[in-house]
Amino acid sequence: MPRTVRVLWEFDKAGAEWVVVAYAAGDAQMIKVCENPRLSPHVHTGSLISGAPYDLIEKEDAICGKITDPVELEERRRDQLPELLNGAYFVPRIFTIRQAGKKSNHGLNYGMQYRRFALENEMDESDAKKICEGYSQKASPNLPVWWDGIKTSLRKDRTLINCFGRKRRFLDQWGPDLFMEAYAFIPQSTIVDIFNLGIPRIYDERSKPFRSIKIKNQVHDSLVVQTDIRCDRGGYREAAAAAHKIAHHYLNPLLEYGGRQFRIRTDMKMGTHLGDGLHKVGLTDDEDQTARAIENTIGEILSERQQAA
Repeated sequence: MPRTVRVLWEFDKAGAEWVVVAYAAGDAQMIKVCENPRLSPHVHTGSLISGAPYDLIEKEDAICGKITDPVELEERRRDQLPELLNGAYFVPRIFTIRQAGKKSNHGLNYGMQYRRFALENEMDESDAKKICEGYSQKASPNLPVWWDGIKTSLRKDRTLINCFGRKRRFLDQWGPDLFMEAYAFIPQSTIVDIFNLGIPRIYDERSKPFRSIKIKNQVHDSLVVQTDIRCDRGGYREAAAAAHKIAHHYLNPLLEYGGRQFRIRTDMKMGTHLGDGLHKVGLTDDEDQTARAIENTIGEILSERQQAA
């Protein structure tokens, strides 16, 4: 009798809000990254903000990583990457250029001003201003146009509607706080609605590959389910069929903003407990490849169990 392993699957929408902003704003630079899997969003944004080429940014990231001590950062740059400091590039004082791109991608789509960005990242306002201006003027130049369009809609009836038809009225005092909340509504509500519509369909699925699947948790842009996998060829193929249906069908609707249609990639991880113990599973369009990836991951999980015993 083949062994059965009980595991957790986590399905995560990759860079979900950023992708929605790209298409809702119709920003060519952001859409370019979304449609080219070879481009790293954080490196690309960092390059546009700083003027530094990809290879230098990637070298700096490998050398400095997440270091935020300005003294140590400068020492490493001078000793191991002097060409970065000798070029006519903007180099942040307290983190790498890739980290500047990452913090921009995560924090500047909803109108955050440079003083707040400086406060939240514990950095000089002069550097924060260069990053914020570089993001909205060079990395994502259509963002201000999108923000103005949202303000126009608010002036009309204070109502915004996402691509699923969900409406929201904004009745707070007119000003920056209201604007930031409104900018965030379209991307954040879109992601939540993907899961709110997809999860009931997963729950109602009665096909054989779904018999052991139980929904365990949802956190904004991710879903966790529990499933039992039979450790033989047929069991791995059933698991792959279920994973594909969840990732590529139930959690992958065709979205549209401004006449631009798009989907948001779903990533998958697997393990016996949440957190750092989850293993990334390569989800492709080929179920056979996914079945092999699941089999390999099960092998890693069982090996870890034996080592811990």
